[in-house]
Amino acid sequence: MADKDTPDSLNNSLDGEFPPQDQDDGELNMSTGSSISDTETEKKKLRTESPSSPRIPPAFMVAASPPKFLSFEQLMEATNGVKNMALAHEIAVNNEFKLEKFQAPEDSIEKKVKDTVRRAFWDAFQEKLNEDPPDFSHALVLIEEIKENIMMLLLPQHVRFRAQINEVLDIDLIRQKLENDAFDIYYYSNYIIGVMEKLCAPVRDEQVAKLKTVKEVVPLFQEIFSVLDLMKMDMANFTIQQIRPYCQQQSVEYERKKFQDFLKSQQEAGIDGLEFTKAWLKRSHDKITDVNAVEEAMALPLATPAAIMNEAYTELLDWDEKNVIPETLVMDHARIAEQRDSAHRLALISSVLMITYSTVGASISGVQALKEKLKSEICTLLEGVSESDLPKAMSNVGEQVNKMVNEFLSSHGFQAQDEAQQRLLVGQITEMSSRDNKVYKLLFKRLLDFIRQIISSQHKEPLKVPPGFSAVEKELSQLCGQFLRLISYNRSVFGSYYADIINTLLQKHMADLSPR
Repeated sequence: MADKDTPDSLNNSLDGEFPPQDQDDGELNMSTGSSISDTETEKKKLRTESPSSPRIPPAFMVAASPPKFLSFEQLMEATNGVKNMALAHEIAVNNEFKLEKFQAPEDSIEKKVKDTVRRAFWDAFQEKLNEDPPDFSHALVLIEEIKENIMMLLLPQHVRFRAQINEVLDIDLIRQKLENDAFDIYYYSNYIIGVMEKLCAPVRDEQVAKLKTVKEVVPLFQEIFSVLDLMKMDMANFTIQQIRPYCQQQSVEYERKKFQDFLKSQQEAGIDGLEFTKAWLKRSHDKITDVNAVEEAMALPLATPAAIMNEAYTELLDWDEKNVIPETLVMDHARIAEQRDSAHRLALISSVLMITYSTVGASISGVQALKEKLKSEICTLLEGVSESDLPKAMSNVGEQVNKMVNEFLSSHGFQAQDEAQQRLLVGQITEMSSRDNKVYKLLFKRLLDFIRQIISSQHKEPLKVPPGFSAVEKELSQLCGQFLRLISYNRSVFGSYYADIINTLLQKHMADLSPR
């Protein structure tokens, strides 16, 4: 797993990451081109804006016809199957997927009940310890539970280590020691901490080491359980990383089978289960084969199956909401929408920076520190802003950028901008709220061309970041990596259907061009 996203990672191939399709590679080139690492430490943010809800066809795992009456058990089994498939799909396409400890809301009844029960248990334990002599009967229950948690962290090869733990944390022996006043709670707590030191991930070393500084029994055991919970979560996420290739393979096969069942049920009902997928691919086919599109003729590739497929994938980042989501992308429509929003946001940020540097001129030219500061401020101001609120937000962005530029000019001894220049800068930035803005359209086209180039061919050398996007290089790399992983997986599942549809389109096109 890559540690960071750099332009150098643009030439890493995704080949082999997902199982190959059951078809001739020459019929439809399934090469994903180069890959970009997308394992950023930042948590993926939820999509908070959408001009309108995308039109989504029924999920393929639910048969439309004929209607059937299901028992409750059958319904629950089907529901669990969908949930398991969705989870496997998420693990396969999202390299950042990880489990996190659930935290109930502060004001929720669930949290209040849990806190009350836990507090009552620990208070009872403390009361037992305060007796004369101390009553350690509660400790036996805690040690037994801790032992069970530790056993869950052991790997199959830890045979001798498992035997040693069973020997030291022998519950029957500990019970006998309690009955004969020979029990030393600190002996067992120190042994448990030692075991935790050997099993914990490096990221937990400091937390485990702090356990040795806790001398009070109740706080010590509270902290031991807290760290053990984190260690179990670490082990679960480690396991997910290890089984990801298996999940990818199994998920591909399972989704392909479920989609076949869906198509069969649609066919029995007299419905074309690939109606929207065919329309999606036909748009790309028509775009590439349109001889009247003179302006784009030089930029578009020849009408090959791979070129049509890549153009269709590129369209996902510039999706027209009046179009219905293809049946083959239903499970990924939310993820695609997030990536589409990210693409537009990166183009918007880059457009603002380009306008700022071109308007202000030589006094700030080449000052990377200012560019990074402006980018950070713009990202903050645009975070969580919906499409409808964008005009107001861009006005605020314009004012803030103008203020920061003036502060920079003043602190570095440059002459401040006059009123006319400032109004021009703020006005140009405010106009960026429209996707018809010429600068914005230019930058977004460069972004799409860059992604199209990545997914269209293999690259022996790293690709250069498109002009105007140097400030968002890291974010662009992350977006491209996520998008490449998604389409690679999608091709693995549905590539054979795409090949058949595209070949039919090309044969019809050639027949239309043939002399009568």
